[in-house]
Amino acid sequence: MAIIQIKKIIEEAETIKNEGPLPLRKLKTVPTEFPIDSLSPIFKEVTLALHDKIQAPLPLCFQTAFAAANLLVQGYKDVLLPHGHIKCLSCFMVGVGDSGERKTSCDQELLITIEEYESILKEKYDRDVTEWKTKSEIWNTCKSTILKDNKKYPGQQAKQVAIRALGEEPKPPLIPILIFAEPTYEGLCKLLKNGYPSIGIFSSEGGQFISGHAMNEENKIKTAAGLSSLWDRQSAKRIRSSEDITILSNKRVNLNLMVQPLIATKLLSDNVLKDQGFLSRILFTYPKSTAGTRFNKIPKTTSIEAITNFRNRIKSILTTPLPIKSGTMNELEPEVMKLSEDAKRLFFSFSDHIESLIAPDKELENIKGFANKLPEHAVRIACTIAAFENIDTLELSYEYLKVGIEIATYYAQELLRLFEEGVTDPMIILAEKLLDWISNKWAEEYISLPDICQHGPNCIREKASAEKIIKKLEDYGWLQKIDGPMVIKNTKRKHAWKIIKG
Repeated sequence: MAIIQIKKIIEEAETIKNEGPLPLRKLKTVPTEFPIDSLSPIFKEVTLALHDKIQAPLPLCFQTAFAAANLLVQGYKDVLLPHGHIKCLSCFMVGVGDSGERKTSCDQELLITIEEYESILKEKYDRDVTEWKTKSEIWNTCKSTILKDNKKYPGQQAKQVAIRALGEEPKPPLIPILIFAEPTYEGLCKLLKNGYPSIGIFSSEGGQFISGHAMNEENKIKTAAGLSSLWDRQSAKRIRSSEDITILSNKRVNLNLMVQPLIATKLLSDNVLKDQGFLSRILFTYPKSTAGTRFNKIPKTTSIEAITNFRNRIKSILTTPLPIKSGTMNELEPEVMKLSEDAKRLFFSFSDHIESLIAPDKELENIKGFANKLPEHAVRIACTIAAFENIDTLELSYEYLKVGIEIATYYAQELLRLFEEGVTDPMIILAEKLLDWISNKWAEEYISLPDICQHGPNCIREKASAEKIIKKLEDYGWLQKIDGPMVIKNTKRKHAWKIIKG
């Protein structure tokens, strides 16, 4: 071999060596552009108005308005999909952003109308509950008298006839809560049983729900399964014992949470929630922050008008009686919207297009679970917008479905972006934790598997897990396996890795 060839091989090897380890995540890409011009006028105007007044990211402004609208209309309408299944309109939404993105301020602008209505309901509840207690006490006294009086009511049949003559036992008034932030699954079931049949889980501090009691290791499967059933228009069930079985039918729940990036990573990388199907029911967005550009200014007059118009529309729907099933106090019987003929054709065309993109090595393969539900997401979004603008509508037009498809596609692109940046890969997250520990807590030039299992991060103490993470860091060039044994901290190790500095 010629000397010049040997030099070239050495130079190439040096070049490779000097490149250093690869980043564990891809470089962050630009957030997906929100399709503001695709929105119907009322939603475009209020989204831009919130963006002008609050200066929060545009997608979060839209999400605030849409989630409020979805909460309102989910009790009035269902939708018949072209393949014959009836679905509810409830949507689950999660916005991702650092603290200070002004999501709370956006909520306050629109949810205040719902909170004011809750106050009216609370005043009525206080009056009604006093009346109920009086009637209930009288009814129970009469029943007790009948059961004890064997002369006037001899035998079981006579007592039953007399009790039936009292009429139904007075029922307590419905609990006046439409929105709450951190429910347990048990608390949610209790509220749906004793309260209004259409409610929302809303929080600008969604981490308290995601990291709280409802979603801890013991309860998250139960909570996710229950919420998924409600999203699917099925009954929510709570079984504590043979004597305490609750089956909640014809209820609606939507969800709108704002979480910080670390909480979003925890949520998106949870394989249990992914396999259960809960994550595929959520619309995620992680928009670019507006921090550093939010200088003081007076909102435009048109912005104030748009927010006022949206609030008035909220108020109008709130004061429209819900369609309650006959013979019940709080079971819904929504009208069913249907797609127009040209909307059906658009639905099938979009569904087929998405199906082609979830094949192996295609664009949406990595978010296949979510993509499978994308056409349904599009319909729910479209119906929400259409029903909010006209609560009496029974047909979903081509134009509204087109809007729904544009917005659903935006959420698919956002989820795909988060996946490709490594946000949803639990192995990458664990590898980052180990690498951070090595960089900040481990002073040696070499490291072994026992060192990691005995002293490393708590989440990587198991041998099988640690081996996989070491292999991941090897693949990315952060660790280099050494042939033969090595003495590390006065202990001879059979296998060791050299730590490569970035």
